[in-house]
Amino acid sequence: MDDKGTKSGGADLTEAFEQCALAMFNYMSPLEHVRPLESRTYRAEGHDLSSLLFAFLDELLFVFSTELFLARSIHITSFDREAFVIEAEGRGETFDRSVHEVGTEVKAITFSAMSIAEREGDAEVFVIVDI
Repeated sequence: MDDKGTKSGGADLTEAFEQCALAMFNYMSPLEHVRPLESRTYRAEGHDLSSLLFAFLDELLFVFSTELFLARSIHITSFDREAFVIEAEGRGETFDRSVHEVGTEVKAITFSAMSIAEREGDAEVFVIVDI
């Protein structure tokens, strides 16, 4: 397996997690071609921030694998840092080869070299995915 790393940031961890999710989807198919026609809800649980990020991305990948749903936007509606639970909504559409460019198949999320950094007004996450 090959690996592809994504470094994403934002004003806080919520935004950094959202940007990381979009980066993963953008590997699969360039998001500029994805229309926000439908929505999906996601829920992920972990036991710390790293496992929560892993579970969140894994849930997004699972929904793509089973429904071919590509999210052009992700909005985390609830980020419980004590119970380590995320709820989110994605807007996008079902992947269609006649409309969307085939990108890189993401096979799995990894914990390898995963990092989460947070400072006042700034957060950054780094995740490697297997392609």
